[in-house]
This record gives sequence, C-alpha cells and structure tokens, in this order.
Amino acid sequence: MKKILTLSMLTLGMLLTSAIPLSAAPSIQLVINSEVVHSDAPPVSVAGRTMVSLASLKPLKLNLVWNADKKTVTVNAPGVKEKLVLTIGQKEASYGEKTLTLDVPAQLNKNRVVVPLRFISEAFKAEVEWKAEKNTVIIRSADQVETYKKLYQGTDLVAARKIAVNLPSNDENTLHNTEEGVYYQYIFPEGEALRYYSVVGNLLTYYEIKDDVKHLVWEGVEGDSEKYTKEKGKRPPVDKTQYYFLQERVDHSVTYGKVGGGKPVTQALPKNSTGLSAIIVHISGEVRKDQIK
Repeated sequence: MKKILTLSMLTLGMLLTSAIPLSAAPSIQLVINSEVVHSDAPPVSVAGRTMVSLASLKPLKLNLVWNADKKTVTVNAPGVKEKLVLTIGQKEASYGEKTLTLDVPAQLNKNRVVVPLRFISEAFKAEVEWKAEKNTVIIRSADQVETYKKLYQGTDLVAARKIAVNLPSNDENTLHNTEEGVYYQYIFPEGEALRYYSVVGNLLTYYEIKDDVKHLVWEGVEGDSEKYTKEKGKRPPVDKTQYYFLQERVDHSVTYGKVGGGKPVTQALPKNSTGLSAIIVHISGEVRKDQIK
C-alpha cells in the first residue's frame, strides 16, 4: 500500500539532493492577509526565484498531502475544485486537467517542501506583491483581494475604517487601562482610514497600516489634565482635525463628533450590528483623502 503522509510528518530521510543550489534568504518577510508569517523554514532563493515552504502558506488555508513514494505534494484550497499536484525535482505540475510549467521545480529543503512563491499563490488566484525596497512579499488570498481594494482605494470611508480596525496585529500592548469604568472609542484624522487611535478607558493606542501590516506605533496611559502618566513609542503629532466614535457604557449607543469642538451626536447602533467596529458611522461632509493607488 502506498504511504500517504501530511507534510508535517516528513522525515530527514526523505531529503533529496537538488542540482539547483538553495541559498538562505532570512531577510525576506512574508505577509499573508496582514499576518507576518514566522516559519522554521525561512524563504530561500533559487535561481533568482523566491521559494517558500508550503507549510508557511497555512494562512491561505491550503490543504497539503505528501506522497512519499511518488515524491509529490497535492494542494487544494477551500472552494476550489481543481487540485495542484507538484513533483519534487520536476518543472511540470498538474492543475486539474491542465499542465503548468514552473520556473524552478519544487524541492525539499530542511525537511520542508519549497515551491516558487508566485506560482503557488497565483495558481489559487491570490494576489502577490513584491516590495523590493523592503524585501517583503505580500499575499492576499482570493477571498480578501476585494477587501484590500476597499481599504486602500475605496471612497467609502466608513467601510475602509472598519476594515482597518479589524485587521489583525502582531503587536500587543505593554501598557494597560487603569480606569474602572471603561469607554471604547476610535479616533481618526479627518478623511483618513490607515491610521487611528484605539481608546479603552484611559489607554490610548496609535496604529498605522503600512504594506498590509498594522503596527502599534505608540501607546499612552492618560492621567489627570490630559497628561500621560506612562507612554511607550513615538507619540504622533496632533492632527488639526480629528473625529471620534465612542460607545456609551449603559445603552451601548454610539456618540460621535469632532474632537475638541461641536455638539456630539448620539444614535442607536444599527440592528444586528456586531463587533466594536460597528460604532464607526458616517459623518456628514467628510470625504476620504488617504487612498493609495
């Protein structure tokens, strides 16, 4: 009977000697759907092509099956009928009934199957972007491509802001809220979605989104007289005009308005609204101005 193993069960005895040299490229950062991927098998360079382990592509929700006898790996994605079959050492791969050609064959490196990054991603209709100046590869799965278009290029400011606050972040707060009663609030510069403050009680956290990654830039604990008793990171300059969205403690309605001026507006949250991002609502006359083409 032929032995079928998952990739995680590969053993050192399966390693093959490749005619094409592999060179480590640990400085290459891989970002998939805003998640910075950390893998025990870092990207490698083969004949000028970036190769990654199939295991590091887990955020794309790929299903991987290794056939030890045939030295093949079968890959399929949720909702995609066709299966991709790669053979170690061969440039030709099958995708459904089609035969595809790789620039560099799939190989075994450090007990992991490595494949050309762009090939495997585009085979499953993911969007791949190479940021040469930052040595970063950005992948957006097929089901998330439209979401990132709305985030960066969309004119719907409310939608872009909701996407921004819901992006995952690899950074965690080191400071903590010290108030008993807690308000939840977002503060955005006028017309912008790609940077904002998240406020929990008296803890303010400032985020910026760059190259799909949400970075925690600064955090501070606000004391009396609007002074900070603790802070960490580089405090951003104060924007001329900012808008806030605050969830009331009692009825959980949303209060919003211009920071430091104007009469605030309070309204009930839309029915069936879920998540804290629901408190971000439309502000009359505000137009988006931070799109990235």
